Amino acid sequence: MSHTASAPRGVVFRPDILIVIALTGVLGFTLGQTWPAASTTAEVTIPSEDWHGNVRRSTWPD
Repeated sequence: MSHTASAPRGVVFRPDILIVIALTGVLGFTLGQTWPAASTTAEVTIPSEDWHGNVRRSTWPD
């Protein structure tokens, strides 16, 4: 068995992989922008805040 000196392989530039990654990112971004919201029928309730902007943890009237 012959032995040879090990040499590291050079960097191989693969533009096809970069194109696939870029297209996947663009497709994911586009789908994320046009995907319907998870709760379209349920109303989102905004928590009541006091004068300082702190969210009130109690539902009792003032």
